[in-house]
Amino acid sequence: MSLPRLDFCALTHNAAKWPLLAKTVLGCALAGLVLMVGDLVCLSLSRERLSQVEAQEQVLQQQLAAKTASAAELERRIQQFQQLQASASGFLRQLPGASEMPGLLEDIARLALANGLVVESVTPLDELPGPHYVEQPLQLGVTGVYHDLARFVSDLGGLWRITTVHDVALQRDGELLRLDLLAKTYWLARPGELRGEPVVRGRSFVYDATALRDPFKPLALQVDHVPGQVALAPDPARPRGGLEGLALDQFEMVGTLSRGAQTFALLRAASTVYRLAVGDYLGPDHGRVIAIHDDRIELVELFPDEQGAWLERPRTLVLNVNS
Repeated sequence: MSLPRLDFCALTHNAAKWPLLAKTVLGCALAGLVLMVGDLVCLSLSRERLSQVEAQEQVLQQQLAAKTASAAELERRIQQFQQLQASASGFLRQLPGASEMPGLLEDIARLALANGLVVESVTPLDELPGPHYVEQPLQLGVTGVYHDLARFVSDLGGLWRITTVHDVALQRDGELLRLDLLAKTYWLARPGELRGEPVVRGRSFVYDATALRDPFKPLALQVDHVPGQVALAPDPARPRGGLEGLALDQFEMVGTLSRGAQTFALLRAASTVYRLAVGDYLGPDHGRVIAIHDDRIELVELFPDEQGAWLERPRTLVLNVNS
């Protein structure tokens, strides 16, 4: 059995005689066939190219965002560089045009004398020329007490000429301390290249020994530290003195002073010496001086216990023989 053969010529010849519905169906089928073939031949390639372009657009947008952020960061870095360059130029304009070693030596001697120090050694080292300035190192050794040495270093950094401090070493030298350091001063290698008004230097650091103790000295000896005994509460109407705002271990006894029959104790806190008599108050715990001897001061402090009662305890500050 064989299938009937489809004759397109006869089909198209008789299509004019078909009813309207059949013609409509045939037209729609032919239109769909044309659209399908056109989509496969033309639009599929266009879709592929469109997807590639969209992917490339996303990559370009990401690159644009990254470069925009880089451009903003670059502008900020340029401003920072300009500020640093202006600051460096200002510091260079502060440098002298020639070596001022004699003036630096005079300043060191003056600062050491003002702070009560002894200059043990001063050794100028070889100059170190650079592209913009010449560096002159100076090895320095001085002796004194801790706070005086600290003020000396602070004053050295506050000189009008730029002076930097390096390689600081501190060690005991008998009853005093020895400070060894490397100080460096600078001057321009080519003075004619920089012109203009010198920049005003900012405020330099100033060492203040107030309320600071010497870490190389032991705390003031405090003997007779026994449990307190029951005592009356302190008078809340009594005005507190200035010495009651400092801790007791910040004071050291440095001597006594007699005036007639009355003896005063000399106490030093930081760089200030105070005079106390029997009955004066000292420290934050209502410490009252009850006796002054040549080698010690006796006090009685008041402090509350856990039950709210007030107790008293004796405290003793002994004479600092190194003062």
